Amino acid sequence: MSEVTEEVSGPYPKSIQQAGRSWIYNMTMLIRKSKSLVTLIGLAMAGVLICAALFEVKYQEKAFPGVKVAGKEVEGMNKAEIQILLKTESEKMSGLWLGWGINKWVVSPDEIGLTYDVQQTADIALKVGRDGKPIQNWRMRLQIFRQGREIGPVAVWDTKKTDIAIAEIAGQIDLPAREPEIMIVRANNVVVVTSGENGYEVDRLALIKDLERAAERLDNNRIDIPIVQLRPRLSDEQVARLTGRGQKLIGKNLILTLAEIDQKWEVGDEQLITWLDGASDGWKRYKVSEWVKQLAQAIDRPAEDATFKFVEPGKVEEFKPAKEGLKVKQEELTDEIVRAVEKVELEGNNGQLAILTEKTWPEIGTGEVNNFGINERIGMGESWFSGSITNRIFNLKKAAEKLNGTLIPPEEVFSFNEHVGEVSADTGYKQAYIIKEGKTILGDGGGVCQVSTTLFRAVLNAGLPVEERTAHAYRVSYYEEKYQVGFDATVFQPSPDFKFRNDTPAYVLIQTEFNEKEKHLVFRLYGTSDGRLVTLSKSRIWEVTAPPPDLYIDDPTLPAGTVKQTEHAAKGSKVAFDWKVTRGEEILQERTFYSNYRPWQAVYLRGTKTN
Repeated sequence: MSEVTEEVSGPYPKSIQQAGRSWIYNMTMLIRKSKSLVTLIGLAMAGVLICAALFEVKYQEKAFPGVKVAGKEVEGMNKAEIQILLKTESEKMSGLWLGWGINKWVVSPDEIGLTYDVQQTADIALKVGRDGKPIQNWRMRLQIFRQGREIGPVAVWDTKKTDIAIAEIAGQIDLPAREPEIMIVRANNVVVVTSGENGYEVDRLALIKDLERAAERLDNNRIDIPIVQLRPRLSDEQVARLTGRGQKLIGKNLILTLAEIDQKWEVGDEQLITWLDGASDGWKRYKVSEWVKQLAQAIDRPAEDATFKFVEPGKVEEFKPAKEGLKVKQEELTDEIVRAVEKVELEGNNGQLAILTEKTWPEIGTGEVNNFGINERIGMGESWFSGSITNRIFNLKKAAEKLNGTLIPPEEVFSFNEHVGEVSADTGYKQAYIIKEGKTILGDGGGVCQVSTTLFRAVLNAGLPVEERTAHAYRVSYYEEKYQVGFDATVFQPSPDFKFRNDTPAYVLIQTEFNEKEKHLVFRLYGTSDGRLVTLSKSRIWEVTAPPPDLYIDDPTLPAGTVKQTEHAAKGSKVAFDWKVTRGEEILQERTFYSNYRPWQAVYLRGTKTN
């Protein structure tokens, strides 16, 4: 057997070499074909780009194929040409034709307040196919080429003219309805119900929409005026039921209370019956809502930001504490009232309801506008000065203004006389009647004691330690107006004085409010509350003695023949009240304040002034 061998040339067998040459040949042909395909694709793309560029050039600043304005083709038109076209088409619209039954009205564009913005309309038409990214724009151009794009003219309405034109037409069409009425005839406490009358009216909002659509289409076709039927009339059966329901509410009421301001409102039977709904046998929630809205106007108050202006050591020029607001929860309260009156009707009893409110908070709190620890009100005192003569009122106001804005550092003892300063004609005070050495005489600064008395009351309520206080020699009517006897503090330069100590950890700010119209003086003390609680007893009176005879004093400032009472007779007495200040279980202050008043006669000023 002979061995068959394959001729080998080089390192690989001949068959492998042939296969390799075949592969190389095939790859070479494929590359040649691929180059031809790439060339074709490139040529095609170049053609597309050239066509696109030519398209862009042709329609530069012109509308693309398929775009219509007011139903007219605007392909290839520039902005000015589109504006001319729209102006021409809009001028063909002589008016809008409105109809109702056999009645018709033709209103011109000017009468109804209609004009067209041709510039904006042209801008919109030219933006079609241009207001997106390149690929999006070309997709849009192909779409409008196949399907078209209608651009409505931009209508501009003078709404005042439109409303007037519609109102004029509606006035010729509307038949007002008459709502049912319910009332109580008090002569015999009988409820009377009138059934009401049906009617109809132009649906103004729907008509405006119809006009807008017609204007966008430049449509002169008839627009049927939309009508709303009004059917409030009650049937005889409904009238009977409503009468019976109203009769049950005679003499009933609903009381609404507001604890925040200690006030109440009464909804009487005449109001309650107007809320009855004869059509549904329920309650007219919208009527209740209207009433609640009016109530909220009387109650709601906005939150107020704090202000604080420090001008000199120990003095504040401007201060207003932050004040939380109050707002009626109108929707919730309306629902509560409806439920409450349903209960009144069902059970036959009067109703009571707490008014639902929510607090609103200021953006700037009191503590945020100062670094003295003035955060809140810690005490308040008030007094009245009805019947005071002009000079007394002047002095009272002057002294109160002198103390307004005073800052008292922690642990400092405040002296009334030191802070008010000299009280005399030289410092601007006027003569008014004062008690001196057991007599009522004209003296500089009469009325200043009312300022010290009011401050004394504020200090008591704040729980601050009283270092010095002297009662008046006689009971003074001003200090007992709306107040208990014994809560007074007299002052005179240089003594007696009224003094108290600030034993709180922060400054105390004095604020005064003088209301001449109401004859009312208020002192408010602001600082940092440390949780102290003040308890004041009622005045105790003993050893009462009768007043002396009336006293008449000649007054040269009053016209002759004029008599004016300045003091009311008061019995002499001894008076005391207890004052206790605690913080938790700790007693900070505990004291009884005594006053020993002499009997005091009525005092009359008798005019002696002559011309």
